[in-house]
Amino acid sequence: RAEASGRLVIEPLRMEDIQAVLEIEADALTAWNREHLEDELHQLAGFQFVARGAGKSVILAVLCGRLVADEAEILKLTVARSARRKGIGSSLLDFALKYCKTRGAKNCFLELRSSNITARKLYEKQGFFIAGVRRGYYDKPREDAILMQLEF
Repeated sequence: RAEASGRLVIEPLRMEDIQAVLEIEADALTAWNREHLEDELHQLAGFQFVARGAGKSVILAVLCGRLVADEAEILKLTVARSARRKGIGSSLLDFALKYCKTRGAKNCFLELRSSNITARKLYEKQGFFIAGVRRGYYDKPREDAILMQLEF
């Protein structure tokens, strides 16, 4: 559990948080379902965090990833529509990257829709660079995935 800027509490995702996370996911470009989120909680190499408003029970954002050997991967970062553009995604991402770095990660990878310019700017601000493109990776709508990498 950690405080981020005094306005957020970042803590591990729990099974009882899944319904609130599903409500946030409803507005995501690539939404995860209940089964996917529950499966993620059982991943031995996984890490999952939520950001809550300080003193509140409301979940504002969720981040899921994996850490294997010295490589981390961010699989999901979703911020509630009402909480976007307020630094919450950046705070949660920063927390997760520090978590990975302190556990020996040398690189962190992620992929995002090519149309998701807002997320791309967030990742670039954190030091990620474009490492490649996967053509036609996403469905509904069909579009390319941008592969990004951060070296610690």
